[in-house]
Amino acid sequence: MIRLAIVNSNFVSINRHTKKGTEIYVYILIHQLKRLSRRFNLQMTAFASGDSELPIKVESINYQSSISDSAVGVEHHKTFEMALVSKAFSMQKEFDIYHINIGNGDTVLPLAPFVNKPILITMHGSFLEDKYTKKYLSLFKNLPNLYFVSLSSAQRLPMPDLNYVATIPHGIDIKRSWKFDKAGGDSMIWAGRAIKEKGILDLIKIVKNCKRPLTVFPLIKDETPKSFRDVVERRRRPIHHLTVRESLSRHKLAREFQKSKVFLFPIHWEEPFGLVMIEALASGTPVIAYGRGSAPEVIEDGVTGFIINPSPEEIKGDYIIKKTGTEGFCEAIEKIYGMPEPEYREMRLRCRQSVEKYFTVKQMTERYIDTYKIVIKDWKNKNSSRK
Repeated sequence: MIRLAIVNSNFVSINRHTKKGTEIYVYILIHQLKRLSRRFNLQMTAFASGDSELPIKVESINYQSSISDSAVGVEHHKTFEMALVSKAFSMQKEFDIYHINIGNGDTVLPLAPFVNKPILITMHGSFLEDKYTKKYLSLFKNLPNLYFVSLSSAQRLPMPDLNYVATIPHGIDIKRSWKFDKAGGDSMIWAGRAIKEKGILDLIKIVKNCKRPLTVFPLIKDETPKSFRDVVERRRRPIHHLTVRESLSRHKLAREFQKSKVFLFPIHWEEPFGLVMIEALASGTPVIAYGRGSAPEVIEDGVTGFIINPSPEEIKGDYIIKKTGTEGFCEAIEKIYGMPEPEYREMRLRCRQSVEKYFTVKQMTERYIDTYKIVIKDWKNKNSSRK
């Protein structure tokens, strides 16, 4: 039996309606682990907000998520997160392994030396290349009970000397949620947090230059640029060909992906893994993306979409489209719109097949179970060698 503690943020409730990437992943993982629990003899506890809707036992310090509790909110959520981690580690006799899903494990690391169990950290956080993160993680990287899972090979590049035990990309449920549509539709699509890092300002340039219909489903945040917020709130003249709709749940978005022509992903940072890319691909919708972060590991250039170099000064690879930036996006868009129907349908089929081969929730979960076993065995060997 594997006694597994899955430690999560209590910032938001973990349920099927959550729109936060890490918590979407946690919800998917826990449900699939539950389905496989008898087969692999798993006993699981999740540490999360008390209002989380999960099929396993939930331990919490507060029924409400921090963002929903006016006494906590954004201002104090870090201290409440530390309190939840403290509770999890105080129960270490009940578990064989901890699986941490909070950023890059920042909250957990100072307490790790006092835990006599292996701690597996999935690297959900960003900006491993920034000076603070590299310096902070280096303080703890030699702790014998710390193990790391990267989401992509690209994510490891800034800190290759962490104790990585696996690279496990995210997976999605292609049987229940993300269905394939062989034909697609006429409009381009984008969905996500409306922040600069997600490339929303590039979207405006692209739609103005390409003059192809684009529907966006933005999640408006405090950091949403004013110029884009004005478009959403119709404080300025509407942009021709651009349709802005309210943000939808992932499950409602599934149908929008299926009936779209192409998904645009003009990412402006080295994103470790873009879950939205595989959701689009599973629907049959090809993806055009800047060659940053995990994009070249997810998209096969010319096969399931196109990779674009961000600028003449930032050349990431020798891709099919030679133009860069938004000009490169427009050329790729015209290539897709100009495809004969049989060729385009073949691309959609290859998109679906790539997810079936590499990015299913079953594959992801079974790899995590294998990793749990490897880590537990390694930790036992380390302890026995000390005696």
